[in-house]
Amino acid sequence: MSNSGATTAVTGSLWRRVLLLALPVAVQMLLQSFLGMADVIMVGGLGAEAVAAVGLAAKLHFLMLVTMMGVATACAILVAQYCGAGNRVQGQRTLAMALVVGTVFMLPFTLAFALGGVWLPLINPDVAVVQLAVTFLLISAPVLLLTQWITVYEAALRALGNTTVPLIMGALAVALNIGLNYVLIFGHFGFPALGVAGAAWGTLLSRLVQLGATLAWLYGVKHDFALRAMDFIRALAWAPLKRFLWFALPLLINHVIWAVGNAAYHVVSGFAGTDALAVMGVMVPIESSFFALFVGLANAAAVLVGQTLGRGDMPGAWQLYRFFNRLTLVLVFSFAGGLWLAKPWVLAVFAHVDAQTTALLEQTLAVFCLGVWVKVLNMLRILGILRAGGDTHYCLVVDVIVMWVFGVPIYLAAVFWTDYSFVVLYALTYIEDALKWLPIRWRVGRGIWVKNLTHS
Repeated sequence: MSNSGATTAVTGSLWRRVLLLALPVAVQMLLQSFLGMADVIMVGGLGAEAVAAVGLAAKLHFLMLVTMMGVATACAILVAQYCGAGNRVQGQRTLAMALVVGTVFMLPFTLAFALGGVWLPLINPDVAVVQLAVTFLLISAPVLLLTQWITVYEAALRALGNTTVPLIMGALAVALNIGLNYVLIFGHFGFPALGVAGAAWGTLLSRLVQLGATLAWLYGVKHDFALRAMDFIRALAWAPLKRFLWFALPLLINHVIWAVGNAAYHVVSGFAGTDALAVMGVMVPIESSFFALFVGLANAAAVLVGQTLGRGDMPGAWQLYRFFNRLTLVLVFSFAGGLWLAKPWVLAVFAHVDAQTTALLEQTLAVFCLGVWVKVLNMLRILGILRAGGDTHYCLVVDVIVMWVFGVPIYLAAVFWTDYSFVVLYALTYIEDALKWLPIRWRVGRGIWVKNLTHS
């Protein structure tokens, strides 16, 4: 009885830790996804071009967010293991290095967004959509740097187990962004009606407030992550910086390659027709909302597995993997079924679009519900398990081969040389995850990821 009671207590403690780590991340991502959906909905009255333009700009911002997460993920993995090992100084140094590397990496993309008028016409044939998207990207270009810093700070705090502060700051940004959208898009309270430009200004101002509030909290409570100038100077020491880059660059390259590949899917979809691009714009926030919980679970897995490996508890890491794998399977099938049952309400939210686009959206939702489980399980095993143990190079190789040898070429060929409907084209985007399934499952089973990264 005593052994049974101890086991029950351990299991209950694990569930509490998972909920405390996963739910705030999931809620924050849901809020952010709702924000993307709100942008699309709120400009819906401005016409199909505005919806497509904001959807395109939102997709580009999302893809840049994905690339930012390469540096943030490297920071989180190392901070989690240093936390498990009780090494506070190395955790601070890791955060400072991540902020420096992230800034250097994001500066060229910030310039590219400001110069969107040069390259956007090359990736979208609709002149009206391009003009609106150029306006949005020009105003929101500084958001890239602000968001890079925010994601690094959030990742470091979550690696310590603090998910509450990122959630509060994220909720503040979402509420402020929606309020600013209402005022600036439609011209309420004496402000001019700026349309799509108003949505961009709302995004910029809300991110600025979010970063300011996060820094004010860190320095107000004298947190370990309230970095000083000397911390950044130490972060430039070549030996630790070289080690960080060796670990982070595969993650960074992996995220860039994934983002470029997904941008290729979105851009090529524009050549399948404005209706297809509009459906893609609607699917982005729907997919993001659905994935929110599972990104939260992957984040919880990465933190718990990373801290466990940092303590040197290898059997505990295996136990955590089995727990998260079973939990994810149950949840993904439950949520996919729930989304399909909720289809009438989902379609009603986008009732402002025409009947043809609505029919395409319904069929696309069916494909999503049937195939999403493969994406989710791959996500857990890559983000939450393999990377937590530093197995980043293998993940990079698999992603490059699967995406650029099979996924993107097949999709390009289908769009330009076949007459497939958009639903079939959307289904082809799942080829990647189907091909990735076996090599990722095999790698997890080999246990190469079960290692302590806190030793030089």
